[in-house]
Amino acid sequence: MTKPTKAEVKRVLGALKRSKKKFVSLDALSRLVGLYPDVLGDTLSYFEPMIRLDPSINTRDLVPLMQEYLAEPMRPSDPKKPKRPTVSKKELAKYSSIADFAFKKMTNVGGLVDTSMVLSDEDLLVLEKLVQNEMNRRKKTGKRK
Repeated sequence: MTKPTKAEVKRVLGALKRSKKKFVSLDALSRLVGLYPDVLGDTLSYFEPMIRLDPSINTRDLVPLMQEYLAEPMRPSDPKKPKRPTVSKKELAKYSSIADFAFKKMTNVGGLVDTSMVLSDEDLLVLEKLVQNEMNRRKKTGKRK
């Protein structure tokens, strides 16, 4: 059973408040709201599950439950996603090319490449940006090797 939206509940409550009748069946409420009885029954089944089977239930009895539902604060539906780290121009300015990045990050004191070296996520982003810049430069000049 899905939760009804607060807008749907407000619409139903507004129609019930406008009505002067003491007994409002599902069919009468559907005419007031402008929804099919089946759709409205699905919405109200959150508050009274038997309303689909017995449409002669007085929907005015559900008003306190709907008001209580509207009083609940909304919880965020999905947690905020962490921002993807970006590479600043200052960080990119440290390296003149891809080879310079590889030399500075991936070599030992003697100039030999360290095969056990593991790049961090930030280093991989810098490398990715350097590669992208190099590809853009080659597209502009039309030189592809």
